[in-house]
Amino acid sequence: MENKKVLTELKDGVLIVTINRNERRNAIDPETSAMMEEILNHAEKDNEVGCIIITGAGEKSFCAGEDLSAYDENGGCQTIMEHGFAGITERVSAKPIICAANGTAVAGGLEIAVSCDLIVAAEHARFGLSEVKVGLLATSGGLIRLPKLIPQKIAAEMCLTGKLISAQRAYEVGLVNYVVPAEQVMDKAMELAQTVAQQTKVPVSRTKTSN
Repeated sequence: MENKKVLTELKDGVLIVTINRNERRNAIDPETSAMMEEILNHAEKDNEVGCIIITGAGEKSFCAGEDLSAYDENGGCQTIMEHGFAGITERVSAKPIICAANGTAVAGGLEIAVSCDLIVAAEHARFGLSEVKVGLLATSGGLIRLPKLIPQKIAAEMCLTGKLISAQRAYEVGLVNYVVPAEQVMDKAMELAQTVAQQTKVPVSRTKTSN
């Protein structure tokens, strides 16, 4: 249904998960986080799912991280999922997950992106850990994962300043796999996902979990 905060579509062995809060820049509130947890848990057990794509609704934002206004309304306490923020940041998934960054991924949005195995980014997308700008910490794995994915000094600058980098810069430093025009993001992500989904599942699963 169109009013759901998270939409799903199974297509040729690929589960497409769309964060559907465009009016809030696809920020994650407690309900959305719980829905993501449930969807990904089910996908892990579904033999029809060979690969997962996570994307955001609209064109401007992949995900703006936590919806701070929603958490304030709930006493300022984040709802902790078994597998971390949005059901993914502490997940050890046997199934490959691709981030289709249709727009900016900041704060927890970047932490979701770097929890995925591959990232396809729109040309206009930007990436950053902006928590420091509002007096918060990136507590969902970004401070640990980012220095493992890109050069340490670049990661340190991003973490300490909250600076955003362009999709092209993210590609140059090894944060994303592909940068494509906005209208091609899902096509490229599906191309990768279908290639993965068509492989024999056991070797793919073991290859992924060995990384």
